[in-house]
Amino acid sequence: MNIDHSELAKRVIELSGGKQNLSDEMDQKLARISNKWDQDVGAIGRILRAHLFVEHFITECLIAFNPALGDLDKARLSFSQKLALIENYSPEIQELAAGIRRLNKVRNQLAHTLEAKVTDKDKESLLSVKTFSALREELAKPGYPSDNNMDVVEDFAKHVGSRLESLADPGSLANRFQQARREYEQRT
Repeated sequence: MNIDHSELAKRVIELSGGKQNLSDEMDQKLARISNKWDQDVGAIGRILRAHLFVEHFITECLIAFNPALGDLDKARLSFSQKLALIENYSPEIQELAAGIRRLNKVRNQLAHTLEAKVTDKDKESLLSVKTFSALREELAKPGYPSDNNMDVVEDFAKHVGSRLESLADPGSLANRFQQARREYEQRT
């Protein structure tokens, strides 16, 4: 079937109510599309980097805790599935889990809306991880840590990465503390 594209274009213009109506409609659509395209790429990058960073260390823990696990790439586990598999490994990971889930929610919102934003509610959720919040405040003294939502996301990701990296290393001080705690709890 041969299509006469010129005739097709004329009919689309006619169905649109004329050239001006079609032009106006296309301009409006382009403005909406441009709005989605013209996002803050710096903010997008910061959110994605934080999420990927945390996922890297979750994966390291998953492998360290389960050395005979097999090929994780072939398993194609989601971020949430990986977290669920390591979450009950220690009280330390359990404490981090709510904040990690919130970071995943921020990343998912970005993926579904193409808007890179971290709300005050997101920030407060991350700061509700008590050890993170207390350490962040102590490290900033005599000043105060940044109140910027995006800075909190990045600080949280670094905190999680550091703690998970220690847990994934069987010879780490964190693991020795964890072992001592388990032994103590078994005695009492």
